[in-house]
Amino acid sequence: MFSNLPRYRYTTAATVLLLGFAVSSQSMWQPLDETWRNWLGFAPTHLLDFQWQRLLTSLLLTAGGWKFAASMVMLTVCVGLAERCYGTLATIKLFLTTHLLVLITISIIVIVLTTFISSASLLALAEGRDVGPSAGYYGCLGGLLLSLPSRGKHLGFLFVLSILLIRLALSTTHLPENAAVVSADLAHLLAVPLGGCLSRCGYVKPLKASRNQSSQNTSTHSPTIGETQR
Repeated sequence: MFSNLPRYRYTTAATVLLLGFAVSSQSMWQPLDETWRNWLGFAPTHLLDFQWQRLLTSLLLTAGGWKFAASMVMLTVCVGLAERCYGTLATIKLFLTTHLLVLITISIIVIVLTTFISSASLLALAEGRDVGPSAGYYGCLGGLLLSLPSRGKHLGFLFVLSILLIRLALSTTHLPENAAVVSADLAHLLAVPLGGCLSRCGYVKPLKASRNQSSQNTSTHSPTIGETQR
């Protein structure tokens, strides 16, 4: 069992970090205390305040309770499978790129909208501090779904998007009270297709495809016997 850990270095490190901060914040069995959310959480307005480090510190916490357990399962499964498919460095690229692009995109949209529209819901979204690595592991899930050799991968991809769209539609009915939930659901909905696009465009490549391409290049450029004798 433990002999396979070196193959899943990023998954192991991310899981240990998430578990460690859950223990420190006492959020394994109960909701995350607001003190921790205010300390490390990220809100769109933090972009304007140049507190960009929160884009990364927000990864270390979850909302706590059953959401912590759900995040641990999703992180282990999605990131672990991505690391098996793409390798460690490519998985880190996919995870962090998706996480950062999704959060920055949502923040810019919300900030622009609040500039022109006076709305309690938009203001709650702009100032609400969200936590969790969900955008990253949903990005890994999107990349994995479109990397499958099965013909039904597009149906699976659309099915996941449909579920996330329904979740977002339901959570928006609870604005402005549950702004963090809406932010998270919106991030999930954007992360899956973004991760899929990054995979399809070649930003990350499955290990088998990379090895096959390398072997083809080697065989193409390897000299023949006649060329060697020259």
